Amino acid sequence: MLAHGLAGATFDCHAGALEALSAEAKRFEARGGTLVLLQDTGGAFQPLDHRAWRGGLTGLARTAMREFPKATVRSIDIDISGLGLKPAADRLIEELLSGGAAPCVGLSAQGRLVPTDGLLTLPGNRPGLIGPQDVILVTGGARGVTATCIIELAARTKARFALLGRSAITPWPDDLEAGLDEKALRGALAARAKAKGEKVSPAALNKQARALLSGAEIRATLTAIEQAGGQALYVPTDVADPAALKAALDNTQSTLGPVTGLVHGAGVLADKLIREKTRAQVETVFAPKIAGLEALMSVLDTGQLKTIAFFSSVAARYGNAGQADYAMANEILNRMAHWLKAAHPDAAVTSIGWGPWDGGMVDDSLKAKFAEMGVALIPRDAGARLFADAVLAGSSCPVELIVGSEIAHG
Repeated sequence: MLAHGLAGATFDCHAGALEALSAEAKRFEARGGTLVLLQDTGGAFQPLDHRAWRGGLTGLARTAMREFPKATVRSIDIDISGLGLKPAADRLIEELLSGGAAPCVGLSAQGRLVPTDGLLTLPGNRPGLIGPQDVILVTGGARGVTATCIIELAARTKARFALLGRSAITPWPDDLEAGLDEKALRGALAARAKAKGEKVSPAALNKQARALLSGAEIRATLTAIEQAGGQALYVPTDVADPAALKAALDNTQSTLGPVTGLVHGAGVLADKLIREKTRAQVETVFAPKIAGLEALMSVLDTGQLKTIAFFSSVAARYGNAGQADYAMANEILNRMAHWLKAAHPDAAVTSIGWGPWDGGMVDDSLKAKFAEMGVALIPRDAGARLFADAVLAGSSCPVELIVGSEIAHG
């Protein structure tokens, strides 16, 4: 699926870097050393052109810092095209020999840049920026925390939403009690099969239960959006498949009207340490976020969008052990947001680097892990309010936001 266009080249670039690092991971874990990840995206980690697709290596570097505490890990962005090959090589050698140990450094004709984190605040909402006449295309928005955010946005704007997801809406059987949790549902399905004299494997029961619960969650999201005053349409589709996405867009626009906003929330995890990471796992993570983004860019007229919001992750900014591919994919989203903002300065464009939520991808085992680490989770209601604040802040909204539990509570 990723073998086409820019997303294919993006995947090959980042998967290749991760594979090369994986081969040396045990040595870095055991003995440390110096690891330098070099990229050519303008010398400021902020390309405003097609090089944004190549901007994810800093996510890999930040993850390597977490997984290789004995090593010195550096990420250097050098503007080779701007400096010229020989001057760029000289600048790089000078940086490696005498530049110190700053983890991220940009080198360009404008000089040496060490990026810093600034404190960003959201401006006030712009009344009427999005209203009942607007159609927002949402990937990954029918379930989980993205759905919570969209319900909040629907309550504030009364807009129309097309939710794209891979899951079908499986109808709930009439002979099963509604509202069962997964454990109770598996038991009910097993009892029903036994009563019918059917033999069903545990794996088949799990699959059936997950499909039923997924369908119930999607229906609940659609109902909540309608009750909030919005309009909702669910379109099963693979966002990484351009042909399927084009059909979904045609369906959306014939039913709801022209799309005026995009929320790209699709994403999956495939956590493994760098030394264990496989190319197939990287592809699994990159498909919805990066191949999906390229497909979206190929079918949408971004110049007609009032708002573009990406669901990114703090893993891209700070690294997280086991999430090298996830960090890279989300860092690409961050870089792409800046490129889109440069191309459409009047639009509200933001990439939100979420910390862990109380829900969504954070199951009970992850909750316990975060509690052990002393990391508080973002409450769903507070996170949804902040998301809506960002989307409705308009063109003055910061292009990158980092959201943790302390911000969501504030």
